Amino acid sequence: MPMVAVKKPYTLFLRDDTDVESPRESDTCFGTMVCFHRRYSLGDKHDYSSPEEFLRDIVRDGVPHKDVIEYVRSGKAGDVKFEYNRSSREWEVHSYWDMFKKWYLEASFPAPVKGQENDIADAMIEQMQIPDLLSLAEKTHCILPLYLYDHSGITMNTSGFSCPWDSGQVGWIYATKEAIQTEYDCKELTPEIREKAEKLLRGEVEYYDHYIRGDCYGFQLYKDGEEVDSCWGFIGDPIDLQADIEGYLPEECKGIMNNLVYRYDDPDIEDIMQEQEYELEVG
Repeated sequence: MPMVAVKKPYTLFLRDDTDVESPRESDTCFGTMVCFHRRYSLGDKHDYSSPEEFLRDIVRDGVPHKDVIEYVRSGKAGDVKFEYNRSSREWEVHSYWDMFKKWYLEASFPAPVKGQENDIADAMIEQMQIPDLLSLAEKTHCILPLYLYDHSGITMNTSGFSCPWDSGQVGWIYATKEAIQTEYDCKELTPEIREKAEKLLRGEVEYYDHYIRGDCYGFQLYKDGEEVDSCWGFIGDPIDLQADIEGYLPEECKGIMNNLVYRYDDPDIEDIMQEQEYELEVG
C-alpha cells in the first residue's frame, strides 16, 4: 500500500518498488556474502556446494601454509593432528572420526617438512571441520555469521534469532585482509581496524535485510495534480530514507516526508485532489 504526503501544492506518493536490483549485485560492496539455503537464493552468487568447501577455499587462498601447519602441529585443531612416525621416517596427517572414536591416517610425507608445506597444509585443510576452518580464516579475514528467520517473510542478521524452529545460520559475510587494507589504508589488522570492518559488514547485512524484507520504495511527486518527478530504488525504512528522498525534491518540499501516512485504500492522484477540494469546501 502506498504512503502519501501532502505539502501544498505538492503531493508525494511513496510506493513499493518490486523491481529493485539486489544490493549484492553492486560492485561497491565491501564484503562477500556466501549463503546456503534449499529454497532461497541469498547473498552473492557462488559455486560452493557446502559451507566446508567455502571455508576450505578461503583458508587455502588467504592463510599462509606455515600458519596452517603450526595451527595443527600445536594441537589447536580438534580433529586433525600432525605427527612424526619414527619407524617410517615420515610426517603423518591424521583425522579423528567421531563415529568410530578413532584416529585415521590420511596422508604421509617423507621428512623433512621443508619444501612440502603446500601439500601438507592442503592435506590438513581437507580434513578440517568448520570450527577449525573458521579459526584459521579469522587470521586473515574479517568474517561474521549470517542468520535467517523465516516466518511469514524472511529477515537476516549477524547475531541470531530467539526462535530455534524458524531460524538458523545460512552462511557468512567476510572481507579479505587485502580488502580491509584497501578500505582503511592500513598494513595490519589491528583490533580497532577489525572493529571498523565488522561494523561495515554489519551495515551491509542490515541494508540487505531491508531488501529481502521488501523495504524497497520509489516516489512520484505531483504539483497541482500533475506528475513532475519520480525516482525508484530506495532501500530502507521510510523514516531513515527521508534525507535521501528529499534530496531529490524541490526545496519547497523540504519536510514533506514528515507528513507521510499509510493509505490502505490505495488512492491515485485524482482521489487525493478530490479529498483536498472537499476539505476546502467543508473547512
